[in-house]
Amino acid sequence: MFALPLSAQRARKKAPIKKKPVVEEPQEDPRITAMREATQRIVFIDSIVVDKQGFLNQYKLSAESGQLMYYADFFHNDEQPYSICFLNELGNKAWFAKSGTLYTTDLLGGKEWNTPAPLEGLDRELFSPANYPFMMADGTTFYFSAAGPESIGGLDIFVTRYDSNTGKFLLPENIGMPFNSEANDYMIAFDEMSNIGYFATDRRQPEGKVCIYTFIPNKTRRTYDTDALEEQTLHSLADIQSIADTWGEGNERKEALARLQALHSSQQASPQQKHSNEMFSFMIDDHTTYHALADFMVLDNRTRYMELQNSEKQLHQLSKTLDTLRQQYANDKAKVNPNDILQSEEAYYNLQRSVRKLEKEIRNSEIKARQ
Repeated sequence: MFALPLSAQRARKKAPIKKKPVVEEPQEDPRITAMREATQRIVFIDSIVVDKQGFLNQYKLSAESGQLMYYADFFHNDEQPYSICFLNELGNKAWFAKSGTLYTTDLLGGKEWNTPAPLEGLDRELFSPANYPFMMADGTTFYFSAAGPESIGGLDIFVTRYDSNTGKFLLPENIGMPFNSEANDYMIAFDEMSNIGYFATDRRQPEGKVCIYTFIPNKTRRTYDTDALEEQTLHSLADIQSIADTWGEGNERKEALARLQALHSSQQASPQQKHSNEMFSFMIDDHTTYHALADFMVLDNRTRYMELQNSEKQLHQLSKTLDTLRQQYANDKAKVNPNDILQSEEAYYNLQRSVRKLEKEIRNSEIKARQ
């Protein structure tokens, strides 16, 4: 075997050892890490992937929760094809997006909408573009979606509250995971009557598609015990990798599915149409009958009429209860306490007087306003 000269052997020994290049792992945004550790514990009922165009049709809300619609349907023009409008349950106040800014407008005298005004308190540098408004029934808690430095992805969902003392909204807060992600997350809405929530996201979706999640809203914020979860499990829950992982024993979801089905069925039987002339009949005088909340000229009467409807339902239920007690007493006096009948009769007649008084007050104020 041929041997290298001694000088060559020494040179070979002194040859520098090449070091492997150090590859730095990309660091995650600390806001995302903190948000994941505070992931809300949410039970997801179901999900459906639909075309982004027309996705709003998947949102089923009861009349008491207000109405979501496209800008074009509210303003009858196509200048803002991707903007959303939310109309409150009384139909007299709306919130909408235009050119990335949120506005509100009020119905004056039940006839004309006033000049829209931008929402005060929402920093346009922090929350722009903004869209997808939703106001809770309390008239204070307001949700919307926006991009900007406060977002961890594209669009994120934010919540704020209206301060009636200042006429401005408080600083919005990012509602966190699992609702928000590094993708676009938007259009959260709640049906408080059915305790059902909705929101949309394009995470893991192809171009032009969006996933609509239905979930059970929490009355108070609940988070996971991160010490009891593996990191991979927490990542999965935060990103909604599997809605089945949120079901637990499944009882909550089963009950929510029944409520959701009832909500869908009621809308199929009687579609929500705010301006329909078949909603109710309330006679004002011999020549005038109201059929929709928007017919009331006195704005307070819209709320009072809804109170009247609720009272009439209670009156009907009391009447049925009273009839049952009387029948049971007639069949077997030993099984029914006469005082129960007397108390029910008293409650019935007191409520009946209240109903008649409220009905008269609404009617008289409307007659006066029409003069």
